[in-house]
Amino acid sequence: MELFGYKYLTSSQFVKIGLFKRREGLTKSLKKIINGKYDLIDKHDYSPLSGKVESLYFLKSKGKNLLINDLEYESENIKIPIGLASSFKDYYYRRFTIDFYISLNTWINKMNGKIIFLDYYFDKKGNNRLQKNNKTVTPINQITLTNNNSFIPDINTMFEINDKKYFIVFEQHNGKDTQRLYNQLLNHILALSEKALYPKYDFKKSHKVIIVCEEEIVKLSVIKRLNKLDGITSYISSLFFKTNTELQEDFYHNWMLLDGRKVDFLNK
Repeated sequence: MELFGYKYLTSSQFVKIGLFKRREGLTKSLKKIINGKYDLIDKHDYSPLSGKVESLYFLKSKGKNLLINDLEYESENIKIPIGLASSFKDYYYRRFTIDFYISLNTWINKMNGKIIFLDYYFDKKGNNRLQKNNKTVTPINQITLTNNNSFIPDINTMFEINDKKYFIVFEQHNGKDTQRLYNQLLNHILALSEKALYPKYDFKKSHKVIIVCEEEIVKLSVIKRLNKLDGITSYISSLFFKTNTELQEDFYHNWMLLDGRKVDFLNK
């Protein structure tokens, strides 16, 4: 679950994971395998209303086949897009979600752990995480509750450190709509109370919910609102909050719990 598990990467993300020292050298290096003779990867350029954003690079089918047939990579560890939306509205949301994956993976590697699987909200193909006898095609990350409502976290992942397995679901929240995040987290709390991940992923322990907000005020406001719920103290060690800025400064330390305490990542 290294480079080819990220699905999309910008030039600055290539630098962040250590494949290039500077962005300036990336374009020249990748030019040889973008389209042309090798045709292994491609990039998608976005045109925002103002300013400029980095292109998203992604592996093509030919590149995936080369990795599997010539370099013996496992197919399930390689993510390629089935289609690429031209809309700009999802750009930062998708990019921030991938930033979290990069930070998580970097930390797991430092701990000599491994990612068992990681699925994004935009991973659409297949339903290999569902029960084997389930014939219904559903979004890969969809979690169904007993009230028949369902929701789709931005990342569902299981990883292992020191022979211990962990399961986290991740939510990226952009903008200033506290109500929208509050409603999302009500679903997550219900999923925790119902142990809703058990039948889907056969994970018998309690999972963690990781929330990263673009705006500090939203993070603090939603924590304040959640603390007014009856029985919320049962979930204090289950929800972890940061902002995007805090995440980039330090992945492991200073996650905020519902009671305001700052703890290390996944600390109980």
